[in-house]
Amino acid sequence: MLTKSFTLLFYLKKRSNYLKGKLPIYMRVTVDGKRMEIATKRECEPAKWNSSAGRVSGS
Repeated sequence: MLTKSFTLLFYLKKRSNYLKGKLPIYMRVTVDGKRMEIATKRECEPAKWNSSAGRVSGS
C-alpha cells in the first residue's frame, strides 16, 4: 500500500534587516518530504503571533 505524508505550516519570515513592525506570513507545504514555501500576502505583528498554533492570537 502506498502512503503519502502531507504537512502544512504557517510561520512569520523575519528579514535579515528587521528592526520592528509587521512581518510577512508564509505557508510551507510538505508532501513526502519535499517542501515548498508560498507567501500568503498577509502580515502580522510578531507579538500577536502564536508559533505553536501557527496563527494569530486574539480576534
